Amino acid sequence: MASKVECDQYAVDVAKRFEEFVQWAIAHWPNREFPLLESDFEQCRREIAEILGPKLGDGNETDDRSSEAINEPNTGQYVNMNPMPWP
Repeated sequence: MASKVECDQYAVDVAKRFEEFVQWAIAHWPNREFPLLESDFEQCRREIAEILGPKLGDGNETDDRSSEAINEPNTGQYVNMNPMPWP
């Protein structure tokens, strides 16, 4: 099983490569009348955050801080923009 350091490095590499892909896709988008925007990739960012978060885990080390960090507002790349429902 991978160590926490290996998992962290993997997450950094995936995030970096995804952002490079986004920049490339925007720069090379062929339909100039309907350009790609950074916001077009928000759902992809959420999915990648899900892969790099709970699915990747903490390697061999278990630590409850990771689950706490997910529930804290503004602690990661994903910020929940959905308002709370009315009671």
